[in-house]
Amino acid sequence: MAELSALIFLIIPVVVLQYMIWSTIISNTAWACTATKLTTSPKFPAFLIFGDSTVDDGNNNYIRTFIKGNHYPYGRDFPDHIPTGRFSNGKLVSDFIASALRIKENIVPAFLDPNLSDEELRTGVSFASAGAGYDDLTTVASGANDFIFNFYDLPTRRLQFNISGYHEFLQNRIQIFIEDLYNLGCRKLCITGLPPIGCLPIQMTAKFENPRDRKCLEDENLDAENYNQKLAKLLPQVQAYLPGSKIVYADVYEPLIHMINHPEKYGFVETKRGCCGTGLIEVGPLCTPITPICKKASEYLFWDSIHPSEIAYQYLSNYMMKTVLPKLLYI
Repeated sequence: MAELSALIFLIIPVVVLQYMIWSTIISNTAWACTATKLTTSPKFPAFLIFGDSTVDDGNNNYIRTFIKGNHYPYGRDFPDHIPTGRFSNGKLVSDFIASALRIKENIVPAFLDPNLSDEELRTGVSFASAGAGYDDLTTVASGANDFIFNFYDLPTRRLQFNISGYHEFLQNRIQIFIEDLYNLGCRKLCITGLPPIGCLPIQMTAKFENPRDRKCLEDENLDAENYNQKLAKLLPQVQAYLPGSKIVYADVYEPLIHMINHPEKYGFVETKRGCCGTGLIEVGPLCTPITPICKKASEYLFWDSIHPSEIAYQYLSNYMMKTVLPKLLYI
């Protein structure tokens, strides 16, 4: 049972451990909890991730759902070209960060993988599942999926809230989630805000009948910016009443919008379409082995109509390593 202790420590407060919660979002928010022995180095020897499709390393492969990425062309540029269940052509932000921190040699495994070893459990796994969210109606990441599924495209919550009210509703859920994790022993948290939702290819497609007219939806982007400002203000307030906690806000809106507005600086030639198919609507079951794909995914910001390409994830992970990790490592 000793090899399983890192997993158990996620749900039972233990004096000798600290935890970091990591949230990454592009179109959805992700969480990770990294267990840390206080007397050892590196600071985060275990990386335990919670979230949605942006950090789902294959858990949905083992769940009864049509939201899966375990088929080609997903994984086209992954080692050995294996479609692991990651919703991209290759690795995810979580893979790059875990590797950079020397927690994992290569990738973060999925918790539901039946071949998962005790050693992998000890150093970290992903519990993320595509479709997860803060809002209970989202489970069908938390973050952008809540807005896309429940407010913009399927306006269930719009019958109850205006946009400001929905911001407050979601951030109340976030606050409760943070408190629950804190009570379970988590102390270091990083919460990401929303991406520029209005620039997701599928969102532009939903609003413009003529593909040539497609452009970022400024109202949805403004909603995301307002939400992020509120979240950045909330987190220090939560930290103030949780003794010993370190709660860091991670801005993913700015690096993504910079890629969109200055694609040439990143080698991108296309930021309004995904690499898979037409790039307008293909995602999950619509991005299939017979769907035509672009030749160079590295020239595309998005792999499908929602999820970034591996190179975009790499740029985001580099940004996180430079701007967020130092805030968590040094209090």
